[in-house]
Amino acid sequence: MKHIIWAIAIILCFFLGRVMYSPLGPALLAQPANIGSGNERPTVVFGSGSSELRITIDLTSVSDREMPTTVELKKPALVAASDGSAETPLESGTTVTVRKRNGLNLEISAGGPLRGLVRIEDTDFTERVVEYRGRRHFGTALAGIPSPAPAPPSPTPTPTPTPTPTPPPPAVVSNPTPTPTPPEPAPAPEPEPEPEPAALNEEQIVAAMKASVSGGVIKEFTAEQVQAWKIGDEEIVDGETYQTGLAAYKAETIFGPKTVQAKALIKGGKVVKWIYAKTGMEIR
Repeated sequence: MKHIIWAIAIILCFFLGRVMYSPLGPALLAQPANIGSGNERPTVVFGSGSSELRITIDLTSVSDREMPTTVELKKPALVAASDGSAETPLESGTTVTVRKRNGLNLEISAGGPLRGLVRIEDTDFTERVVEYRGRRHFGTALAGIPSPAPAPPSPTPTPTPTPTPTPPPPAVVSNPTPTPTPPEPAPAPEPEPEPEPAALNEEQIVAAMKASVSGGVIKEFTAEQVQAWKIGDEEIVDGETYQTGLAAYKAETIFGPKTVQAKALIKGGKVVKWIYAKTGMEIR
């Protein structure tokens, strides 16, 4: 009988622990109860009335290169040292550094050893991702999204004054016997300039573009995404003359599937750079 009573008590303690974990768990773990909850598909609203624009993005689709380095808090947050000491409150509107993303939360830093965890929806993370994608696909930020503040200019170092050298004392010149001047050697012939490489034909330009994409020079698209390859006109970029080629590939954008034109700058028989044909921004 005594063993049965103990077994019943253990079972009751187990179920009581399961029931009480939800209200007491966040306090026992020293974490806010709202951390970890959030929306995987937040919507960003720009403008109002008839000009209102709503953009919904899937947070699981945000890649590492689209991650902003800083965000602005929309709600107050707490940061502290790794041992829980020096707990410091941060006000709404504070700009903090993003260390990494953990699901629907961001690990942030307020400088020094102070760290914290906030929900993505309590920051302007989503707006900054939309801004990045707008600049990447259209060459400009969407209306209503503030551009990131430029980094402060580096201070100009004060030049060190150059000391004035002391002139040497005048030398005493005797009258030596003049040495006959040897005849000047004949000037060396100037080297002939190397001939310019022959221009590529359409088949060679397409082959050079395919080799560049297949070789992993860029990560924006693959050869399988390209729907059409064709030759472009000769262009002068930054004072250099290039042959060009165009590759039309299909990309997923915030507005759905879209065909994007990528331009290859070709010199010396190979692709030296890829740029967006519409904006001229470099593709990496």
